[in-house]
Parts: sequence; C-alpha cells; structure tokens
Amino acid sequence: MNIGILTFVNSQKSLAIGTKRIIKLAKTRGHNVKVFYSPLIGLSFGNDKSLTYKGRKLNPEKYDVILVRPGFSSEPSIHASFIKQFQLAGFYVLNGYIGVFRAKNKIRTLQMLDHFGVPVPKTLVVKDASLIADAAEDFRFPVIVKVIFGTHGKGVFIAESKRSLKPIVEYLVDKEKGPVSLQEYIREAKGQDLRVFVLGKKVVAAMERIAKGGEFRANFHKGGHVRLADLSIKEKKMAIRATQVIGLDIAGVDILRTNSGPKVIEVNSNPGLEGISKASKVDVAEKIVDFIEHRVEKYGHKYKRPLPKRKMIE
Repeated sequence: MNIGILTFVNSQKSLAIGTKRIIKLAKTRGHNVKVFYSPLIGLSFGNDKSLTYKGRKLNPEKYDVILVRPGFSSEPSIHASFIKQFQLAGFYVLNGYIGVFRAKNKIRTLQMLDHFGVPVPKTLVVKDASLIADAAEDFRFPVIVKVIFGTHGKGVFIAESKRSLKPIVEYLVDKEKGPVSLQEYIREAKGQDLRVFVLGKKVVAAMERIAKGGEFRANFHKGGHVRLADLSIKEKKMAIRATQVIGLDIAGVDILRTNSGPKVIEVNSNPGLEGISKASKVDVAEKIVDFIEHRVEKYGHKYKRPLPKRKMIE
C-alpha cells in the first residue's frame, strides 16, 4: 500500500513523535510512505483541480490514502483548503477537510456539538471586550478563557475574578484579532479530564489527565500526569458521537466529568499519541495503521478515480 502523509511542518526534524511512529510502523509492515510538507505543495486551478509537490504534479492513482496530520493552531481555512484539494483531486483522505476545519475552530466545534445534543460546558463567545462586565454576570468565578484557535493547552487562561477577567480578554481580543470564549469552570473535575481516542466508530484508548500542582490545565504537554481511564458506556458513546458530529475519522475527544454528567470540552483532529499510549498501554500508532489498512480495503477503491466533472448550470 502507498501511504501519503500530509503534514503542516516544514521538515522531517519538525515531525511529531506520533507521526514518526506511524511512519515507522507502516514501513515495517511493508507499506510505502511519502511525507508531504505543506509549504512545498502547489494548488492548480483553471483546467483541473490538481496538486504539485516540489513542482511536480501528484497522481492520485499512485496513493491508496492520504493521512492528514494537521498540527497547526492558526486560523484553519487556508490549511483546510490544502486538505480539500487532495479530496477534489481524487485522493482518499483521512481526516477530511470539513472535520479538520470544524475541530480547529472552537466556536464551530461548540456550535456543532450543541446543535446535535452533545453536552458541553456553559460557554459564551464575545469579541468586544467592553461586553465582558455584563457577560460575566451569568458565570460564577473563576472562569476559563480560551482563544478560538489553540492546541496543547495554549491560549487557555483562568480568571479568578471579574477584575482579572477584563484585562485578559482585552489582551486576547487585541492579540488574536478575533473573539474569545468564556467557559464555566467545573470545580468538581479538580483539574482532571479524559482524553478518549476514537478511530471511526470505535474507542481504542483512553486516559485520565491530571494537572500538576498549581496548574489548572491537565494537558500532557503542560506537565500533567496521565493514567489509564475506566470509561463508562455513556462516555464511550459520547466520544464516538462527538467524532461523528464534527466529521472526523481519527479524533481525540476531551471530556470533563461533572455533577450533571460528562461534557465534551474539545474534539482534536490531530491528537498526540505519546501520552495516551503511555497511559493506556495501547500502541495507538499501531491502531492507526490498522485503521488505515481497514479503511483502504473497505472504501479506498471508491476514491481511486477523480471526482466527476459537474455540468454547467445555464
């Protein structure tokens, strides 16, 4: 099998540990792997919907699948356009552009989850910092403040009081040039959350993340401790449902346990593999290669030809 990996870093040195692990395992199984670094990709318009890599046209017939590793935290529309171009050119892509776009935009994620009945924490999105005083009346302090685009716990703050909230929001609105979200602080979670790794319609691994002393973010990359999580049936179903709602094939779903039941706080389209593999004792990279093989065998042939041309509408 010929596997392409679309990454948004500049070179092999910048590849994530999980991506390197996937590449190694795939090659061990006899698959050919080609990494595409997005800065070297060209998009062709006019007579076709093709792509070039280092100036040479890419042929979808030569690749069974393109695995997307969207490790970027900036506004997603441009990066998602590159993913979409692979799909338009006839490549079979995991994850597709629409799922990545939704997951990378925290507003869109909340919109989709809330609309389809997946429980989320109470959240308010504001763009004008002058509205904070009134908006904060609906929350108990402390509150969590988040930028719309972020990863690994970056762009997440805690405001202990109304007095400290306003300067945080003013700074973020000015720096990010966009809205920020205020989210209720779940006291009973005690700095802990769940990361559930979903492939298709199956939970393959889960871990509990515990924030280190003095830190409210439980992310592994922020020094949080991880351990095996024992999920309830409801939590498993919620993680799978959230993955489907956002439109992802591969996802890391973050869940908080609250007094009113589990709530989804984020759906990640590029979940890290190191922490969850350590905590769960599951080689998640191996599970991803298994998943790719299964999906290509079952569905890949449907994508082995370019999409049909649309007729002009008179």
